[in-house]
Amino acid sequence: MKALTISNFRKSLKEHFEYVTKSMGIIVIPQKNEDDGVVVMSLKHYNSLTETEHLLSTENNRKRLEESIKQLEDNDLVVYKED
Repeated sequence: MKALTISNFRKSLKEHFEYVTKSMGIIVIPQKNEDDGVVVMSLKHYNSLTETEHLLSTENNRKRLEESIKQLEDNDLVVYKED
């Protein structure tokens, strides 16, 4: 993660965009009030975060994911056979 002033970010906009898209890095541009800062990240990274948020959004989803992880750890797998 990088923290940059808006001026420094603006000076090398293209390079910073390449950094976040190629490295999955994040750039934080703080403001005077730290809660008003801006985060720049790749669309791929953003989509990954929103997918994770969705998967963990309900108790049933969380339980199912935990169950699946436990099955994987216990090697309790079911082989999928296409007809």
